[in-house]
Amino acid sequence: MRNSGFIRFIIITALIIICFTGGIAYGVQDLVGGGVASRGEFIDGAREFRISVRQWSFEPAVIEVNPGETVRFFLTSTDVWHGFAINELGINLATPFGETAMGEVVIPEAMPEGIYTMYCSIFCGLGHPYLKGQITIGDPKFFFGLNPGKLLPYSATLAIVIIFAAFVVIGGRRAVK
Repeated sequence: MRNSGFIRFIIITALIIICFTGGIAYGVQDLVGGGVASRGEFIDGAREFRISVRQWSFEPAVIEVNPGETVRFFLTSTDVWHGFAINELGINLATPFGETAMGEVVIPEAMPEGIYTMYCSIFCGLGHPYLKGQITIGDPKFFFGLNPGKLLPYSATLAIVIIFAAFVVIGGRRAVK
């Protein structure tokens, strides 16, 4: 009878952990640039993105381009001074409230396909470190042809469940002795 209470405790704890970590994994996807990717508009030989920035988000937060493309960014701030930087492309724009800054860059043909970070380069308040987005260049594939952005939160949840199960098994063996 004593074992059934222990088993019930383990099952309830496991369910709570699975729900909690699953919720975190799902919620974090938006913070790391998840969401619907924008392909911009192709105008006058360049792919254009009109990016609205406010404390503490870019809209769109995820953009997709191809190597060799000319890309124009139009950055408009809706509240305070903001920046827009992508280190790998050497772009860094700044714009005050209500104004629009424009920058243009050619994505090098030899640039590795991948997911790069775009971020605010001007301190804009307490949430400044979280003002990030993603630029996907090409069609990156990792982990046997899968994109890690979709796989990472779920694999982290699975790892936590496996670690928890290992502790339960080890603890159960010690309790029986």
